[in-house]
Amino acid sequence: MPDRKTPFERALALAALSGFKIALGPAFLAASRRSPNTGSWALAALGEMLLDKIGVFPPRFRPALLIPHALSGAWVARESLKRDGIDDPTGPVLGAVVAAGVSCVAPMTRIALHKGLGISNAWLGLGEDYLALRLGTEATDVTMSQVSEIARDAIDDLRGRAVPSLPALSIPAAAGPP
Repeated sequence: MPDRKTPFERALALAALSGFKIALGPAFLAASRRSPNTGSWALAALGEMLLDKIGVFPPRFRPALLIPHALSGAWVARESLKRDGIDDPTGPVLGAVVAAGVSCVAPMTRIALHKGLGISNAWLGLGEDYLALRLGTEATDVTMSQVSEIARDAIDDLRGRAVPSLPALSIPAAAGPP
């Protein structure tokens, strides 16, 4: 199916992804470009998703996370537009605004649904991540099966680099009688 998104729609969708997770917009941008950095961005997005589920981060609408989300949205919008040959200074500004908006609205929606309907925050987080991934696949030419493959390859690559560097575990022999 031909891509019917305009460059601005694609750039702002990627910025919205940065509002969900700081690394998700750059991860989809890298994947759509077939960049060698795709695995690193994918690992960052996966890690951010995991840490969000276990409650490590403060709410995204707090300045400590709102600012990085907005900066990520501005950067990914600028890079996406630049790739399409558009040098419009309003692109990064709009990207920052969209990312900041999503950073505020998404967690407030989760809080309202959790308190109002009693839905588990972890389930709401998984639903939010699925929604973000679907938005990413619709904004780019990356399919859900490619998203799974990229994530699997990134994890396998990390495992391949981490396991050899771990020291061999050995249990000391029991000492005999003195």
